[in-house]
Amino acid sequence: MAEKIYSEGVISRLSQYLKYIVQLKELGKRTATSGDISSNTGVNSAEVRRDLIYFRIKGKRGVGFNIDDLISSFNKILGYDRSVRIALIGAGNLGKAILKYKMLDRFGFKIENVFDNNPEVIGKVISGYEVLDIGQVKNIFKKKNIEISILAVPPGSAQKVTDILVEAGVKVIINYTSVPIKTPPNVRIETTDPIEKLLHTLYYLSHTGYAEYK
Repeated sequence: MAEKIYSEGVISRLSQYLKYIVQLKELGKRTATSGDISSNTGVNSAEVRRDLIYFRIKGKRGVGFNIDDLISSFNKILGYDRSVRIALIGAGNLGKAILKYKMLDRFGFKIENVFDNNPEVIGKVISGYEVLDIGQVKNIFKKKNIEISILAVPPGSAQKVTDILVEAGVKVIINYTSVPIKTPPNVRIETTDPIEKLLHTLYYLSHTGYAEYK
């Protein structure tokens, strides 16, 4: 029997819930109510309750839901049971800022390698990462099974670098540039909140092997 694939709307909401709940845990909170989740994700409170009931996630009246239980349940539904390797493309000011963004680590998203095409940057160590020549992308992606890339290059280089990533087998590109990029249908482009979208697309990568969905 084929595994059920949930709709984009459901997975989008669960991704938002998980992001918020993990942030609560970071603040030392132990419980959350459906009202808390609704207020901080923008999802209608009735929708939140329906989702929790549908997935048989139980709380205690007057107390709410145990945060560790929520995280465990959402992770299981999303198929989020593996560390995700990501390549950062671009080691300029934006790339450096992304390397310092600790929330990626907290969600299990590990930047595996950093690439650039600037000879003055290649070989330098930034935030503990040696910057590699972008010409190595294809071999390293294949060797390490890297499927997700964060694009943080100058606008004029965005499409050219995207083409290199597509040829290397990337499945998801988080586009931090200020210009649109074009990819084949089997490569997903995200331009908003990286954590939420990485959680979202991970579900489809885990369950279908592809980043696209209907």
